[in-house]
Amino acid sequence: MGKTLLLACALLLAAWAGLAQAQAVHQPKKGSAERAAVLDALRPAVEAQMRGPVEFVVATLRTTPKWAFVQVDPQRPGGAPINVEDTSFSGDADMMDGLTVFALLRFQSGRWNLVEHVVGPTDVAYLDWADRFGAPPVILGLE
Repeated sequence: MGKTLLLACALLLAAWAGLAQAQAVHQPKKGSAERAAVLDALRPAVEAQMRGPVEFVVATLRTTPKWAFVQVDPQRPGGAPINVEDTSFSGDADMMDGLTVFALLRFQSGRWNLVEHVVGPTDVAYLDWADRFGAPPVILGLE
């Protein structure tokens, strides 16, 4: 009886933790400080690859208190498109699906930090990020 009760409590706790984690996912609004902080943490890596300043057209931005997942399309400030031949991907355009960026960030030491990102993947490049980095699958849209 004691083991059964302990197992039931463990299962209930696991279910509650998963539910709490799922409920904590939200989408920061345009213009919010949180949204700006997440995108600003991603920006230096993308600007280095795009070889110049970028602004982002956000397709997906989901956060929890500790994690953020982003899907963005970079463009030049003011909305000008980026020519792939002017980037660090010059010559690779035929092996890419555009310049869409997928990124995983973690909130540590009081700021957002880039964990991983990919540009123009032709598959679901973030499929293993939950296992590799310990991010909740729900943040990646995998639940």
